Amino acid sequence: MHVTTRVRRLATTAAAAVTALSLAVLVPAPTQASTAAREGTTRVAVAPAVVRKLDRLGLAATPTKGADAIAYEGTVAFRFPITDIANRGKTIKHVGGVRISAGHEYITVKRFTIKLRQGKVAATVVIDGGTVGRVDVFNLRSSSRPRLGDVRLTLTGAAARAINHTFGAPAFDRNDNFGFATVITR
Repeated sequence: MHVTTRVRRLATTAAAAVTALSLAVLVPAPTQASTAAREGTTRVAVAPAVVRKLDRLGLAATPTKGADAIAYEGTVAFRFPITDIANRGKTIKHVGGVRISAGHEYITVKRFTIKLRQGKVAATVVIDGGTVGRVDVFNLRSSSRPRLGDVRLTLTGAAARAINHTFGAPAFDRNDNFGFATVITR
């Protein structure tokens, strides 16, 4: 299923949930996420240009255990439950992740850690079933689109190379904008 179709389907699902549950109530995440989300969530709105690029390349992006995806401001947003906030709020750990796939090839990026002091986001990266390890996948930058998120996430060189190599298409470069993040604590 293409990303554009997925965004439309998510928009329909989100609209039905809002109608059924009211605007004040969020659709509950899977049970595992509900326990972990006591600290809050981080919402990552994928840049609309990235959604279009993934669609052109025939790549699907889906949430993994603990995370979910919603239609948001004309794009798709992933929500990751926060499991720990440490170092006076400078380190924020999450469960869940995102799987980018095409056929049998995939990259899963999970267990995100926001490192505010370093201006980075690290994650565990799995490529086609083999764990690569903990890698800095995003740089934190000022947001040019505050409606989408408080900070902008740009790809690290390692993240761009991993996507390009896995899917055989030189589609991403270091410092390409991936999306916008907002941390929502409780």
